[in-house]
Amino acid sequence: MTTPAGPSPVVAATSIGPGHDGRAELVVELVHSNGARSTISVDEEAVGHLLDDTDITTVDDLLGRQWPDLTRPT
Repeated sequence: MTTPAGPSPVVAATSIGPGHDGRAELVVELVHSNGARSTISVDEEAVGHLLDDTDITTVDDLLGRQWPDLTRPT
């Protein structure tokens, strides 16, 4: 994946990982406009909201999307 042109981080990869409470979480790798990468964990409840509030139907739909666009309420 290339570095995003705008200031918003873009989803570069996703995976399922363990949460602190033993429940699965979505791990999202973001690439920032300066080329830096970071990861965030999204809990089950937040993933549910993401699926309900956006056109996302699978985690593959996240790839290449700007993260702030996905976290804004519709």
